[in-house]
Amino acid sequence: MKRLFTILTATLLTCVGINGQSNTMFMVEEGTQASCGPCAGQNPAFDALLEANNDKVVVLKYQTWWPGFDPMYLDNPDHVAARINYYGINGVPTAVGNGAEWANDCGAWPGAPACLSQDEIDAAYDVISPLTMNLSAQLVNGTLEVTGDITADQALSGNLKLRIALTEQTILYEDAPGGTNGETEYNHVMKTFVGGPGGISLDDMAMGDVYTINESVSLGSVNVYNYDQLEVVAFVQDDTDKQVYQAAKDQTIEIIVDAANNAAAGDISGTPGVICSGTQTLTPVFTLINGGSETLTSADIVYSANGGAEQTFNWTGSLETLGSEDVTVDPITFDASATEASVLNFMVMNPNGVTDEVVTDDTSELSIEPAPATENTVELTITTDPWGDEVYWEIRTASGIVAWGGNPNVGLDNVATGTFPPPFDANSYGNNQTYVEEIPLPAGTDCYTFHITDYFGDGLTGSGGYTLKDNNGNTMHSDVEDYQDQAIKDFSASSSVGISENELASAISIGPNPVNDILNVRINMDSQEAITIEVMNSLGQIVHSEGLGSISGFSLTEIDVKSFDEGMYYVNVLAGGTSSTTKFTVIK
Repeated sequence: MKRLFTILTATLLTCVGINGQSNTMFMVEEGTQASCGPCAGQNPAFDALLEANNDKVVVLKYQTWWPGFDPMYLDNPDHVAARINYYGINGVPTAVGNGAEWANDCGAWPGAPACLSQDEIDAAYDVISPLTMNLSAQLVNGTLEVTGDITADQALSGNLKLRIALTEQTILYEDAPGGTNGETEYNHVMKTFVGGPGGISLDDMAMGDVYTINESVSLGSVNVYNYDQLEVVAFVQDDTDKQVYQAAKDQTIEIIVDAANNAAAGDISGTPGVICSGTQTLTPVFTLINGGSETLTSADIVYSANGGAEQTFNWTGSLETLGSEDVTVDPITFDASATEASVLNFMVMNPNGVTDEVVTDDTSELSIEPAPATENTVELTITTDPWGDEVYWEIRTASGIVAWGGNPNVGLDNVATGTFPPPFDANSYGNNQTYVEEIPLPAGTDCYTFHITDYFGDGLTGSGGYTLKDNNGNTMHSDVEDYQDQAIKDFSASSSVGISENELASAISIGPNPVNDILNVRINMDSQEAITIEVMNSLGQIVHSEGLGSISGFSLTEIDVKSFDEGMYYVNVLAGGTSSTTKFTVIK
């Protein structure tokens, strides 16, 4: 739940510069993570040192996508990745000061937070900067306005960039839960870069030149947990050698709201990235924002899909100024096209039962592209990282039947555990290996879901990755957008008619039954089919699953049941969109 802010009536301006000479504010940027053990070990003392030098340092932290789960990374993954890659940071926690990692003089590594000392901060601050910066910011009706100036006290040239970032000075674990390293608060967390992480280009400056800062950005799509913790930082950096020449900050941002009753539309979420054609039902999540000075207690959320009939969700609750709530609306059913995007339209009306005073922020729209399509087969290529046994994947039909899968001992129940190793299986994937699966799909036309997970929760790191291609070799899905704990991707397919239920049942035999050690599953197929074997206990829980690939003729699969409890079990064989179930008993 997001905490709410208290409207501020004064702005605290942090300026740098006295009598034409300015000390250099020490610009600290850190890559850190909420599930990183060493981060929890070093950050508390590091943060205390930085706070004690608040008049000498400017701090900006990037919550990364490894080694585990971090909800704050998901708030702005593109901007985080841009800065982490800019510095080439490949381990956390790692920090840079004025654009460079400090020395490893504490037995750790270059840029380790534990290695920063008071003497180093003092030395950096004592350097006279060629620039003087003044910075001020205010939030006006949901738009961040940043003003100020940069004065050249000395001539300065180079590949100069002005970077302006919005941070939250403190985020509590209760605001952004999910990290596993025990940290309870996160400081100076980057929310967004005004104008993007690439920065604003500056011309060479002669002595006496003044650059006026006048930038703005709407915060409608920025996930802010606590508005009274907002901070704006700015710094001038040479992209050639990454040196930071000066930095400034405004840690008390005035918040101005003109309208009394203004319900605003935020993001639309809770939907798939792509959607299969045909009749579809979605349950979207709509972010409702109170853009007015009055407490918002009711509003009407009106929504439709593809220009169809409108539905209305009557929201009630309590939101203070600039507070927000993710509202799960009632399901909506519509026809999705195979060639054109499906469009969801949302509008919020009647805040507190009166006319909305600001109509320009009442609507949101989300386009969902058609799912990629294939015929008969897909090809999956997985390149594992140094922890190959953590990867699990499966492909399911729309009715939930597993058409194919890999590394069954991990499964969908073991996702982002933050622990290792995963359950052992002799057929687990190896480390730093590439596997290519040619997957024939069950007969008929269907919508499929490809689901890939990671046991620890850090995804396929380094050179690891996956690619899912259609029958013509075109990429349908890949890990261009890194996943941490799991990724779920849809696609559609049509395949020729396969085997009947009676044909499949007659092709299967199992034994011995009862069994106490090895169960033999014999399958004799007259046609080429993709085969998956599942074993379920009496509660319907899958205790074993493996894909045999595409086979025809005779096959023998041995299933070790020695670790199974005594009782009744079921072997479910899936082939060509058809399944057949046989009962057996385990004895001791």
